[in-house]
Amino acid sequence: MRIGLLTDGGYPYVNGEARLWCDRLVRGLDTYAFDIYAFSRGSRQEDLGWVRLPPHVQRVRTAALWDAPEEWPRPGRRVRRETLEHFAALATTACAATSPSTPPSA
Repeated sequence: MRIGLLTDGGYPYVNGEARLWCDRLVRGLDTYAFDIYAFSRGSRQEDLGWVRLPPHVQRVRTAALWDAPEEWPRPGRRVRRETLEHFAALATTACAATSPSTPPSA
């Protein structure tokens, strides 16, 4: 199983707010693969670097909240529609009321 962990100004940055909690979570679930998606809150945070990541973290993607490049193209209608569809599927699955023994429907 692969787990996506989204953080806002936290893990995997050395001085992140929830760094310790996230690090314990990731290291404690070492039988799962992790993809980390993190927002940074400033250039100082990025300059300090990341914590040492365990080997089962397969991917780290970061984005700066403090400096959005002006040259980013605006997404077209198709991309916006697909993003909305994927987000709706994620929200539906996350909010579905299922018991632990019942897997969510696809």
